[in-house]
Amino acid sequence: MFIQDLRISGFKGFKSEAFITFKIPNGEPGSGLNIFVGENNTGKSTAFEAIDYLRNGTKKDLSDIRHKSSEEDAKVEVTFTGNIENVIDNFSQSNKVDIFKQYIFEEKNSNKLRLWRSTEDSKQIKLWNDESKLYQNQSGIDAPVKKLFETNFVWADTNPNDEASFGATTICGNLLREIATNFTESDGYKDFNAKFHEVFNNQSSGLRLELIKIEEKVQSIFKELFGAAKISFHFEELKIDSFFKNTTIEIDDGIKTPMHEKGNGMQRAVALALLQVYAEELTRNPNSTEPSKPFFLFIDEPEICLHPHGQEKLLNALIEISKTKQVFLATHSPYFLATKHLKNIGLHIFNRDSDVLFVEEASVRPLLPWSPSWGEINFRAYKLPTEEFHNELYGHLQEISSCFTLPAFDSWLNANGIEYSKIWIKETKAAPEPPSKVTLQTFIRNKIHHPENSTMRPDIFTSDELYQSIREMVTIAETNKIQEI
Repeated sequence: MFIQDLRISGFKGFKSEAFITFKIPNGEPGSGLNIFVGENNTGKSTAFEAIDYLRNGTKKDLSDIRHKSSEEDAKVEVTFTGNIENVIDNFSQSNKVDIFKQYIFEEKNSNKLRLWRSTEDSKQIKLWNDESKLYQNQSGIDAPVKKLFETNFVWADTNPNDEASFGATTICGNLLREIATNFTESDGYKDFNAKFHEVFNNQSSGLRLELIKIEEKVQSIFKELFGAAKISFHFEELKIDSFFKNTTIEIDDGIKTPMHEKGNGMQRAVALALLQVYAEELTRNPNSTEPSKPFFLFIDEPEICLHPHGQEKLLNALIEISKTKQVFLATHSPYFLATKHLKNIGLHIFNRDSDVLFVEEASVRPLLPWSPSWGEINFRAYKLPTEEFHNELYGHLQEISSCFTLPAFDSWLNANGIEYSKIWIKETKAAPEPPSKVTLQTFIRNKIHHPENSTMRPDIFTSDELYQSIREMVTIAETNKIQEI
């Protein structure tokens, strides 16, 4: 079961409705990885908070999550898709299985389950009834919904003392449980279970002999109140995740200290290190048949505590995890876009127009035949001009124009409204030739490709000029794309 899409309206910065469709794992590297990119204050973290609100509600004042200038209630809707019945059969409370299944509906040849929460009645989760086309709340369904899937958040601004977010019982506990699941089939674990039953349930064990005395006393009192009945204590076999409920992680950096007493950066580093181990375990055991509860991972600005090499290693781990699980990443770092698997990844660009936040897929309005590229995403999401994107655009426009010599291509640019605003002095065998007028685009292209040109070395281009040159080429590329259509 995976998250197909998210609909938000009236929630914090999202005054108008925003709709995001997510990539779903298909076994390919990066296929379940969804990256949110955009400048500050464009709603990336808010989208995470909306999903958290849907599953867990909120203890905040509702005015804190409603859009400040809207009179409407905040609303969050999440649609799940995939093998929903299997998840319900394995993880739902037994008395809620049939109720959940009533709300499964088919759309575009796949099963869906749609959940909704609103500040109109923030304590209720409602389920979409596809027959009546209405949301309905079943009594007592709110807590059982949480048993169907896990949401694990690594927030950018988590309080270092907040054990609830970074204690071993949350993200660390879930990761450790996932890593250890295959151990339950080992001979060692089976021997442990046999010993467990021998100690706790064998009638001749020392513990059982003591418990029998307690059982007899309880049974005697019960008999006086309700009549004859046999009462005994039975200890169920421990599940693997039971062992992690009281786990603590200690860090010894000169002084041995529980993880939750360390600073925010160190806590995040441990959690992200566990992610990389988790990715390695998935590689080692890719075909585990053990039913796995849907596990959605949300990481907000991982670059805060990671140097570039660390970001690269984390990205590789997330790409591995996302073959089978959905991972959501909000980032400002271009290092999380520098991968050969970029085409498999869901890239969601968050932007602001005055007080309206909006989200679009990077695959919408593709500019280049190989879109989206690292440079294109950085330009669209952050208005960040890069030499890589300049090179891509320059080469792409040469293909469009069929002008493969620089003078011919520069003439074509000029015919498309670009002025000859720069001077370039070519060198042949280190000897300068007569100066020639060129466009800003060709000047920058030559500066990038010919750093050995000593004559032109004092002449530089600024970041503003790089942005201007890219912007002008984008306009020409978009115009030509429209003409082709």
